[in-house]
Amino acid sequence: MRVLLTGASGFLGRRVADLLVAGGHDIVAIGRSAPGGSTGRAVHFMAADLTDGDQVGVAAAHAGAVDSIIHLAAMVPRDPGQDEAAAAFAVNVLGTVHLFGAFGRPGQANIVASTAEVYGLPHGHGPLREDTEPRPLSWYGASKIAAEIFCRTLEHHDEMRIAVLRFTVLYGHGDTIQRAIPNFVRSAVAGEPIRIFGGEELRDYLHVDDAAQAVILAWERRLSGIYNVGSGKGIAVRDAADAVLRLAGGRSALEQHPRQKPAADIVLDVTRFREATGFSPARVFPDGLEEQIAWAAAADARL
Repeated sequence: MRVLLTGASGFLGRRVADLLVAGGHDIVAIGRSAPGGSTGRAVHFMAADLTDGDQVGVAAAHAGAVDSIIHLAAMVPRDPGQDEAAAAFAVNVLGTVHLFGAFGRPGQANIVASTAEVYGLPHGHGPLREDTEPRPLSWYGASKIAAEIFCRTLEHHDEMRIAVLRFTVLYGHGDTIQRAIPNFVRSAVAGEPIRIFGGEELRDYLHVDDAAQAVILAWERRLSGIYNVGSGKGIAVRDAADAVLRLAGGRSALEQHPRQKPAADIVLDVTRFREATGFSPARVFPDGLEEQIAWAAAADARL
C-alpha cells in the first residue's frame, strides 16, 4: 500500500518507517526533515511545513493519492518552557487540518498519534480509561484534545476511519525530550545525582519499539476511535530511577526532594486496544533500558 507518514524522522516515526519498509509498503514522508539511516533511502520524502497549507497542498499535488495516512508528527515541547499555546495549536491542530485536507480521502484507514497528557493529573489511583474526562494541564495536551475532536468529526464527515492512539510515556534509545527517563539516564551517564521529587507516584512506560508495533497493528486492523496504548502497568518513579542507576553501574546517587506538585498516578487501562488487536508489549520496563543508557553514553562521549 501507499502510505503517507509524518514524523518519519522522529523518535517513534523512525521505527514505524522501518516496519512499513520491511512490510513492502510504498512510503511518502512529509515534514521539515527527511528520515535518516537506511530507511531514509527507501522513503519518498517531500519537504513541507504542516502549518503552511499552501506547502502541504503543493506536496499533495506532487505526491498523488495515498491509501492511508499515519500522522505521528507533533509539536512536543522539549521542556515546560517550550509549551506555548500558539505553537502547539498551529502544529498539532492546524497542521492536522492541512494534512487531511490535502491527502485525506473517503475509505482510508488512518492513524493519528495522541498522548496520555490529555488526562492531566487525574484524581484517584485507578487506571485511566478512554472515557476518563480529559483535563490537560499543558498547551500540548490541550492541542492534542482539539486535534482528536477534529479527527472524530472528520471521520464521519469524510467517511474515513481514524484510530487515535493515546500513547503513554515512551522510552528507548534516541529519546531527546526532557522527561523523566531520559533525564535520569543523562544524569547517570554523566555521573551526576538523579533528582526525584516525591517518587511514589506511578507511571506507565512503553518501549518505543512496542509503540511502533502498536501503530502497525491499529493500521492493519483499520481501527476507528480512541485507544489508550501503553503497558497497563504502573511503575513508581523512584523504582524507575533505581533501575537506571543499577543498569548504568551505580556511579550516581539518588537525591530525593520534597514534592513540588500534587501526586497523581498515570497508568492507562489498555483493555480496549488489547481486545481490538491482541497487542501485548514484547518488552516490560526496564527491558531495553540498557540500550538507551548505551546510546546516551555514546552521545555523551562525542560531546
